[in-house]
Amino acid sequence: MKKKICPNCRGNGFTVHYFEAEEATIQCKVCKSEGELDAKEYFSQTYTDSEGNTAYYVGPILDRNLFKNLKIILE
Repeated sequence: MKKKICPNCRGNGFTVHYFEAEEATIQCKVCKSEGELDAKEYFSQTYTDSEGNTAYYVGPILDRNLFKNLKIILE
């Protein structure tokens, strides 16, 4: 099974969130803190192109280096 680095946490298994003056480290909900995802699994994703248009995509994980502002939507 081919694995791909999780674009949400960038392979760390956790994400850092800021709210007002507080910082919280939370386990990644997309990869379940594993840092990697099955490359053939399908996810709902959005990204913003260079002109500011938002595109919606459902399919295998996109490459974060090619798609700026990539976000995975958990359902």
